[in-house]
Amino acid sequence: MNIEVKEAEINQVDIVLNLMQQAFQEYNGKLTPPSGALSETAEDIKNIMQQGGGAVIAWAGQSAVGSARYKFKDSHMYIGRVSVSPAYRGNGICKSLLSFLEHLAKAKGIQETRVEVRLSIPGNVELYQRLEYEIIEQKYYPERTDSWYVMSKRG
Repeated sequence: MNIEVKEAEINQVDIVLNLMQQAFQEYNGKLTPPSGALSETAEDIKNIMQQGGGAVIAWAGQSAVGSARYKFKDSHMYIGRVSVSPAYRGNGICKSLLSFLEHLAKAKGIQETRVEVRLSIPGNVELYQRLEYEIIEQKYYPERTDSWYVMSKRG
């Protein structure tokens, strides 16, 4: 499958939102606390883009099949809401999204990218480890019903 990743334009926030909702829907009602991804709006995404962050979309021909968001923090790029349409999983789309963003960070002189991954979704932890992300910190939700890893990759 030929995947092309491109920066999302401000008029494409609905595409980013739709992909995120598709990807996170499987966790609806299964995570405590619930994922904030399902309560976000197009306006939330637009605000991130207008405040120096951004989003990218993975395309398979004319079909949007994945997205991710990013923002710059201190000395690293934070990558969040990595989303792959369920019908397209297993085709290297996540890897393509991350690779694009890692190169974007380097082009801006930033050598580290970070993701945050819930421990209640161990398959995602393993996925990021295969993509050479290392666990650097564990954080807990206030209710202590779940926790997440901060994972880092240095370029």
